[in-house]
This record gives sequence, structure tokens and C-alpha cells, in this order.
Amino acid sequence: MLQEFNSKTVGIFGAGFIGENIIKKLAKKGHKIKVATRNPYLKQNLKLLGEMGQIELIKLSIFDRDKVSKFLEDVDVCINLVGILYEKSENSFENIHYKFPELLTSIINEKKNVEQFIHFSSLGVKDNTDSKYIQTKFDAENLIKNKIQNYVILKPSVVFGPDDNFFNTFAKLAKIFPVLPIVGSKVKFQPCYVGDIGDAVNAIIKNRIKKDFYELGGPKQYTLEDLIGIMLKEIRRSNMILPMPYSLSKFQAFFLQLAPKPLLTIDQVKILESGDNIITNNYKTFVDLKITPRSIESIIPSYLKVYRPAGQFTK
Repeated sequence: MLQEFNSKTVGIFGAGFIGENIIKKLAKKGHKIKVATRNPYLKQNLKLLGEMGQIELIKLSIFDRDKVSKFLEDVDVCINLVGILYEKSENSFENIHYKFPELLTSIINEKKNVEQFIHFSSLGVKDNTDSKYIQTKFDAENLIKNKIQNYVILKPSVVFGPDDNFFNTFAKLAKIFPVLPIVGSKVKFQPCYVGDIGDAVNAIIKNRIKKDFYELGGPKQYTLEDLIGIMLKEIRRSNMILPMPYSLSKFQAFFLQLAPKPLLTIDQVKILESGDNIITNNYKTFVDLKITPRSIESIIPSYLKVYRPAGQFTK
């Protein structure tokens, strides 16, 4: 395996949609990558993102302090992407969004070998909110910046790209239902491309950035209704968009959240109720990393065309 002179050993917690794209970008730069996962057998595809031996899968539970500590022993850069959109059993917002970052910061302080801790939070995070998702994310940000000196906190808006859970989910629903009920239709978002996030992480590692926050948003702001409209135009469908009041949406979410993978939960409604998901200009952005973020219009045609009536052959 060929490695660059300044290559690092990067330990990653959370190898989902965003994590996989970051791994791909890191691998191209020659970094050695360790991925923590509950089930390595289900993540074997990650090894194909780099050269032989470059990406290592380590089985562990994020609640096992000893194993997490051992995982970090030879790590130069730790990246935490662990997050949930709904609670299930021990995977509560408190455990995942706060207790786990608390554990990581404690271990990083003990070991001293981790040069950078890159933690993923979210745009729109603030204090004193009814949403447990938002509150625990906010509490974790405060914990990290007060406990360690080598942190970088990334706050992305909605993330899009192949295999995303945003446009793909709404496109699947549009194929089934002629009417799309939308809660928070006027809430603003600033979607960012997953590939740009990978470039941002590489730039942060290369430049050894510490003690900083970055708000990651794309070049444009849209309402949720705008985004659904763009998606429908792209997949050549004319579904009706039906804005829903928050009160009725909470009633629906009460039942929908009982599903194994709920489409909507009461806490998600509260997230939308809390306000816009856009750059505040209180922190640095892609521009400070010399990255020009790509627009949704330049990317989504490449992967949403499969949802058109005749697939990619639809004009």
C-alpha cells in the first residue's frame, strides 16, 4: 500500500452513508483507516474502497469502554459519525449523542496520541428546545469544546448523494402515493453534497485544524417544499404536495413511530418546529477550507433518474 508522507491512522465510528464516502476520500489520500462496527461481516464492502490492508474493520460495541480504548491506541485522528434519528431500546439520544462523545473525549484525554477529534453534529442545533435530538447534540458540542483542545465540530445540513436517506426516501414515496403530506413545508434547508463533506474532512486532517466549528451547507437555501418539488421534477412526476400542520403531524407521528423504521416521529416533528436548518454565519464554512460546495441540481440527476416512470430512459 502506497502512503503519502503525511498519512495518518484514522479511526472512524459510524460507517453509514456519510462515513462510507469519507472513507473513500481518505483512502485516496493514502491514510490507514480503522472502522469500528458491531458487525464486520455486514461491512466487508468497505474494504473495497481502498487498497489491500488499508481499511481494517474492528468489531466492538461503542458502550464497551475497554474495547473503545484499545481501538484508539494507535489512532492519530478520531472521527465520530455515530448518530440516530429515532430512539430504540438502549440507542437513546442521550446515550448515542451525549454519553458516547463523553466516553470518547475521556479516553482521548487519557491517551494523548489522538491529534484530532472530528465530531459530527448538525446545523440548527441549539439549547432549550423540545427536541431531544437537538438538545443532546447541543449538549455534546458544549461537552467536547470544554473537555478537549483538539476538537473540530462539523455541522452539516441535510446531506445528499447516491444512497442518501432524503431524496431517495421521498422519491420512493412518490412512486407509491399520489399525494405527499409534508410537515414543516416552509422550513429552510441548505443541503450539502456528501462528496464535499469528504473533501472537508481531508482538508481538516491535512491542515491539522483544531478547536474549530464548521457549518457545512450547499450554495443555496430551499424550503422543504422547494426540495420536494425539485425531486418530483427530476423524477418526472406530478404528485400533489400537501403541507401539514404540526399538531396533526404529531398525531400521525405518534402511530408512525411505532414502526421498526419509522417514517416520522414526534421528535422529528419537533426538530422541524424548532426552525431553519441553514448556515448562521457564526462559524467557518466550506469556503474557509477552500471548497466550493456543489449544488443539488448538479448531482441528483445522476442517481434519481432510476425513479422516473421508465427509469433512466425517461426523457
